[in-house]
Amino acid sequence: MGSTLFSQEYKSAVGLRLGSSLGVSYKNFIEPKKAIEGILDLDFLYKNEMKIEVTGLYLFHFGLNVDGLSAFAGPGVSAGIYVGESSGFIMSLEGMAGLEYKFHDSPIALSFDWNPRIQMIKNAGLKGNGFALTIRYVL
Repeated sequence: MGSTLFSQEYKSAVGLRLGSSLGVSYKNFIEPKKAIEGILDLDFLYKNEMKIEVTGLYLFHFGLNVDGLSAFAGPGVSAGIYVGESSGFIMSLEGMAGLEYKFHDSPIALSFDWNPRIQMIKNAGLKGNGFALTIRYVL
């Protein structure tokens, strides 16, 4: 088995995203190695402040030498609002890279990713602390 081994084991899945923020994720494979992912995140920043954000990503999957395991990476965009003492609109260019494991005889897929972003509006700059674990149920 070479490093190009890849087996898409599901078409779409929905689940919870746990990390620097709390969210829900929907992932849909549009081709065997290409997926789109939508994320709705709630980020409780401070005592009186929260961020609500919607993210869209286009992800490329790469097979690894372990059955059910793949690496992925791709670009995306996000938009959202701050609610609280410093309310306002935010928009970012995103990137995501990570690993995903689909359990063979189970409708569960786990992924761990890094989601850096360049925030362009409101607190502009590079934000590199977006790590998360996503637990999805395969539909």
